Amino acid sequence: MGTIFWNGRSSDSVGLVVETFPNYTIAERDYETEHVPGRNGDLLIDNESYMNVPAEYEIAFGSLEKNHSEMAAAVSEWLHSASGYARLEDSYSPMYYRIAYYQDELDIENILNHLGRATITFSCMPQRFLKTGDNMVTFTAAGKIRNPTRFPSKPVITVYGSDSGVLTVNGKSITIESISGSTVLDSELGEAYSGNVSKNAFIKWGVNEDHVFPEFVAGLNDISFSGKITKVEVIPKWHII
Repeated sequence: MGTIFWNGRSSDSVGLVVETFPNYTIAERDYETEHVPGRNGDLLIDNESYMNVPAEYEIAFGSLEKNHSEMAAAVSEWLHSASGYARLEDSYSPMYYRIAYYQDELDIENILNHLGRATITFSCMPQRFLKTGDNMVTFTAAGKIRNPTRFPSKPVITVYGSDSGVLTVNGKSITIESISGSTVLDSELGEAYSGNVSKNAFIKWGVNEDHVFPEFVAGLNDISFSGKITKVEVIPKWHII
């Protein structure tokens, strides 16, 4: 038995019992394949990404004080509390969380009008995020940060200062103009912003750089900054697949 935490609410809050937790599903890598006549094997095009995976839970609920319809309605409200992707956790894998959405039709078995049983399936992004990867790391001078996994992570980096400065991660530089207090670089979204204002127009990449937002590779990563940048805060977003 255990608990699901979906969009900030526990399954306990709607009287659910988790009877079976999901299998460990390894995400499918996004390859395109093409066979070339006269050549052994398939030609692979690696899109450098992974597909969504299902997380399937067998759940049950029951109460002598409530009828089946009342309890099923509470479950439906809980499942549909998020519009789009939301955070999914469970007590089976307490070190990780996932980003998922719920879409499926759900047929809840009615047992004597006071019990219910069903299988609920979330569609999850391929990453299993380490909760420790949400811990902020602050730099007031050049330093290093270690990625404990073998998968590159896409951090959220907040740069503080005034006027303009240069942020350098693993030798790749980004010039940020008009910082005005702080600018956030969200590598997963590929966006820079300050409050609700997009700052992508105020970013310049170094000469011969590949115009991508910073990533943290496996092992040690170097971070430095110059100009009017006074501090850098990093949420590294470590994950495994």
